[in-house]
Amino acid sequence: MKKGLKETSVKVILVGSLVGMGTSTYMPATEAAEGTSVILEEAQTVNSLSKLEIEGIALDQKFTEDVHDYSSTVGNDVEKITLLAASPNENAAIYVNGVKMTDGKLKDLTLQTGMNTFVITVSDGENETVTYTLKVEKHESDDNLLTSIGLSKGSLTFDSKVTAYHASVENEVQSVTVTPTLSDSKAIVKVNGKDATSAGVKVTIPVGKTTVKITVTAENGDEKIYTLTITRAAAAAKETESKAAPKEDEVQKAPSTGTSKAQTSSGKGNKSSLSSAESSDKGSKTSLTSAESSNNQKPSSGVSEVTNAQQIESISAQKVKTDSVEKVTSADSLGKEGNN
Repeated sequence: MKKGLKETSVKVILVGSLVGMGTSTYMPATEAAEGTSVILEEAQTVNSLSKLEIEGIALDQKFTEDVHDYSSTVGNDVEKITLLAASPNENAAIYVNGVKMTDGKLKDLTLQTGMNTFVITVSDGENETVTYTLKVEKHESDDNLLTSIGLSKGSLTFDSKVTAYHASVENEVQSVTVTPTLSDSKAIVKVNGKDATSAGVKVTIPVGKTTVKITVTAENGDEKIYTLTITRAAAAAKETESKAAPKEDEVQKAPSTGTSKAQTSSGKGNKSSLSSAESSDKGSKTSLTSAESSNNQKPSSGVSEVTNAQQIESISAQKVKTDSVEKVTSADSLGKEGNN
């Protein structure tokens, strides 16, 4: 009896132990399976980015899924950028400033000078939308150059490396319109302090040298100054001399009566008159000789005889006048010698 009771007691204890062991080992296995199932479900419902880039341009920091704010800086010459992005949620759509990204890329995003903000959203339509922010700063232009300087009168040869120029105009030119052309339309140009438009700025040019100041201010405030010296010619020298000098006709019209009387009353005048008379006498004799020589030749016609006769009469008359002058001159000379 006692032996049977002992065996029964041992069997009951073993069964209880086995049941307890089975229960203890089964429960932890069930809890682990349930925990694993919950984690997988959460990973599938998160909207996020796994990639964010500006094509060809670096971000201020390396991209990570948990960091949602990024920035970058570009030069003024960069007009547009392309964004690249991806999400681990295959059902999520990516938008940039409300525009849906296709195949993980969005091209031709225009940049303005200064700060440009891009808001990137990730959404699958069921779970919470996740937002990332990208700020791209575009520097202001430092271009303060001209491409040409136009003049309404005169000319110059422009060189982008040269800031000092010279031009010349005729005396008739009283003003010149100066028209500078900008390299960058965002810059500002002034001529002698006046805003220059496409029509240019009119500058008054007095005789001599006039300095024109052209100031170009870039978008970022940097200034460059060009100087233009315009020389206006003086009035022509010939015109000035012709106004001051007397005309030749006026000189020739000067009276000579007084001078003739003075010469007649002086000794020099007598000698001059005598010399003139002698010259006339010689001329008369020469003419007479020529006439006599012509007379010795035989006339070929009646016309020749008449002509010779007229010549002889003319010569005789001249001789008479010459003799009269000689007599008067001699008388004057003798009178003066007697008085001496």
